[in-house]
Amino acid sequence: MSKDDDRYARHRPMLSDDGMRRLRSARVLLAGVGGLGSNVAVLLARLGVARLIIRDPGVLDAPDLNRQVLYMAADLGRAKVDVARERLREINPGLELDLAGERISADTRLPRADICFDCLDSFGARAALESALCNGWGDDPAAGGDNGLLSGKHDAGSLPVPLIHGGAEGWFGQVSTLAAGGQGYRGLFGPAFDQRSAEQAQGKPIMPHVVALVAAAQVGEFVRWCQAGTEEMLINRILVLDGLSHQHEIIRLNQQVVS
Repeated sequence: MSKDDDRYARHRPMLSDDGMRRLRSARVLLAGVGGLGSNVAVLLARLGVARLIIRDPGVLDAPDLNRQVLYMAADLGRAKVDVARERLREINPGLELDLAGERISADTRLPRADICFDCLDSFGARAALESALCNGWGDDPAAGGDNGLLSGKHDAGSLPVPLIHGGAEGWFGQVSTLAAGGQGYRGLFGPAFDQRSAEQAQGKPIMPHVVALVAAAQVGEFVRWCQAGTEEMLINRILVLDGLSHQHEIIRLNQQVVS
């Protein structure tokens, strides 16, 4: 394949051969295809992941259009996953897609994936996602990834794969990665996670460029994972982004046992 024919020619040289192989074979689970999720989905499709699994029950409405880059005004009233399927196939016809307009609950059995993105908008939705992941895969609960980075099995009640968390509100955003087999959201947020896990999504003020910054940082975590596994990822650390002052900070968390 010539350089002109290779759609990945601009970023292929920036990855190791193993990193590019892992990227091209990755099965990625994307929870939510709204503000963060639509930005993440576009970037992953352009990077060249093998399979993108998306779950989102949402229907597009007008306030979504300020930041959800997959959608246009003509899409108002349509299911987000239906529009996402069309747009992502236009971006990368070779991308294998598995989209469903279902809300992830604690009892959901999700398709097997190698890595997961949290692009959700409430602590309640995140609690449900974590429970669903810890319950095992719907297609093969014992199966692991096929990219050379995963061990194949995980203990019941623990995350089977890395989970890249993103959140954005107002001028600020944050990104962190929850390690496979680690302490999960309770280790990241502490007791506040249990206190807020009953929350439902609310329409909060948000700047479009902040969403894009957070989504880009989440995808950056994915690229790190392709290159070197979890070694360089934001595990036990939170990247905080300030979209007004152009400042960012990495906060290191105290590792503690969470009962």
